[in-house]
Amino acid sequence: MSHPTHSSERIVIVGGGFAGLSAAVRLAQAGLPVTVLEQSKLGYAASSRNQGWLHSGAWFARAHPNLARMCYESLLQTLQFCPECVEPHYGSMVYFSTSNETGLGEWTQAFDQSGIPYKSLSRAQLEQALPTVDRRQIHAGLRLPDRSFRPDALLSELAAAARNAGAEIRPETFVDGLLTEDRSVYGVRVESNEELRARLVILATGAYSQTSFSHLFEPVAGSQSDYRLVRLKTHLRAVKPETGCDPFYVVDSIGLNHLPHFGTSVFGTNRWRVVSSTDNDQLDAVETEKIHEQLQLLFPQGFGPHCKIHDWAGTTVQAMHIEQIEPGDAPLPTIVDHSTEPNPVDNVLSIFPGRATLWAHLAEQVRKTVLERLESRVSETSQPPWAG
Repeated sequence: MSHPTHSSERIVIVGGGFAGLSAAVRLAQAGLPVTVLEQSKLGYAASSRNQGWLHSGAWFARAHPNLARMCYESLLQTLQFCPECVEPHYGSMVYFSTSNETGLGEWTQAFDQSGIPYKSLSRAQLEQALPTVDRRQIHAGLRLPDRSFRPDALLSELAAAARNAGAEIRPETFVDGLLTEDRSVYGVRVESNEELRARLVILATGAYSQTSFSHLFEPVAGSQSDYRLVRLKTHLRAVKPETGCDPFYVVDSIGLNHLPHFGTSVFGTNRWRVVSSTDNDQLDAVETEKIHEQLQLLFPQGFGPHCKIHDWAGTTVQAMHIEQIEPGDAPLPTIVDHSTEPNPVDNVLSIFPGRATLWAHLAEQVRKTVLERLESRVSETSQPPWAG
């Protein structure tokens, strides 16, 4: 029987977020026909609803210097590619300690080793950057390159770059299944019963990968994959109107952080909890109370009688290789080739960016993986539009 995959050379990418769009740019630049399918508007899920933190890598520098360097490189690429994505009315992030016993010496040593620039701030500069934070809680601080950024602006720029490179982008197109024959994928089926045949399907759907394409991730008795899917849940609090502070990260305790967006301050922590289901978006009273307690210390006067407070929880899924660090600490960009898994299915990859701001690194990994897999004769691919 002739195999249906012979009827198309197309690469179908399911998911129009940072991961899917940036991969589409690099594959289209390599001369491959690419179609991106997004069930809603571009970046509807994790890309457009994340906290909006453009990491410099400083958060990871002490324990994971390689990841820190990767994040800083990605930050520079993002600013080069889409300078308008950063929030224009705020400075870069302030890292500060609230205790005399928690100095910043270990942090600066780690920044030096990772090549991340920083600037020590005087007391007056700290109070200017954090005007509404209780001064008694500010011991010492540094200015780091991290920025509060607008995911929608970056998504728009990536979509434009993908189209300019020749990729087809189809929002509002729901994929309700893979076309499979003899354990080999040859395309996707969309909700209108349209069949899109493809040489290779790339799933860039994050948490939806496990729910919508669960058969790809089913364990096989007696076999073990070289990665595992980890479901990570975090809690956030939005306060409106905003505090008037620059973005900040408290190096003490639970690592409270603040990202301002469009008149709202979004607070989170570095506490990512491993959970059993991506459908669990219920608030954990213990986690919300921890954020509340930290905010009471920093803002003992509160946020004013007319402020609006909204708590919510979000869950993401990352593919963590066994040799990686513990789940939730510092996930790295990962590509899962399902043809090599215990439950093998050919012609389909799943991609996970780790931190959203590592999209450029993931895109380059996808380009190399796909060209090697297809044994493409493309020896050189033009530089990505985000290259310096």
